[in-house]
Amino acid sequence: MAIPPSLKQLSLAPVFNTKAVALETTVPPDTFRAWERRYGVPRPQRTQGGHRLYSERDIAIIRWLRDRTAEGMNISHAVMLLNNVFEEEVSLPATNTTRGLDQLVQELTRTLTSFDAGASDRLLSEAFSLHPFEQVLLELIQPVMVEIGERWHRGEINIAAEHFATEFMRRKLASLINIFETVATRETIIIGCAPNELHDMGILFASLFLVRRGWKVIYLGARVPLSDLLETIAKVHPDMVCLAGTTIEAAHAMQEVAISIQKIHPQLRFGYGGRIFNLEPTLRDTMPGHFLGHDARELTDNVATILNRHS
Repeated sequence: MAIPPSLKQLSLAPVFNTKAVALETTVPPDTFRAWERRYGVPRPQRTQGGHRLYSERDIAIIRWLRDRTAEGMNISHAVMLLNNVFEEEVSLPATNTTRGLDQLVQELTRTLTSFDAGASDRLLSEAFSLHPFEQVLLELIQPVMVEIGERWHRGEINIAAEHFATEFMRRKLASLINIFETVATRETIIIGCAPNELHDMGILFASLFLVRRGWKVIYLGARVPLSDLLETIAKVHPDMVCLAGTTIEAAHAMQEVAISIQKIHPQLRFGYGGRIFNLEPTLRDTMPGHFLGHDARELTDNVATILNRHS
């Protein structure tokens, strides 16, 4: 995937009209105008007569999005990746009409519990286009899934609605992992759940944070048996293994796994986390390995520290 070194090197002078941009990029005007309306990129200026004028940077962005969609990437995912790769260079300016993430939490919760996949997808695209990537994960998607889980426990929604929301979000997170893992340049990390742990949303979050920062992630999902994990370690030769659990039972099972890894692969770094270790910090006292923090952002920082220390 070709990525220009910097968009800052390109002029922002508005000198190209719509026809010139279409000739330069081979993208139909209707297409890049639709990108502008929905995602805010490119960002042409207007003449006094209301005609759009584009810069060299706008043309580079259109070409980049053209190439990603030609490779089969969904345009909303391409815009997410664009904002991530170039960060401040293309991040959208805040405006009075930009909806805050707290409002989007309410709306996304409503659309997911109403089984409205189309509206949910549009809300996610809006959020990723207008807000920093990790902020959307931690301040929109995570609170939405917690709220939906709580509503199910309170009997306000049925299990079908909870399953729909979980599977919808699982597909979205998995697709983002697929986007970012193509540029893995750092160490290999195996990540999965304790042998009796069914909830894998947390490790999906963690995997996405890790691949976004360049690590190669071997994602094993929920309920990873010890024998299968050991076989995978022998085949993959990872630099680190990370497991998660949400219950006391999962923590106890994970302790057995950690002891086995320590005995068979004493040099292999082992990290752990999950809701139960946040709620019951004393469980960390008897767990071999490294506690990786309270959320996915802390996990990635701690993984970097641990691997750098042993490199």
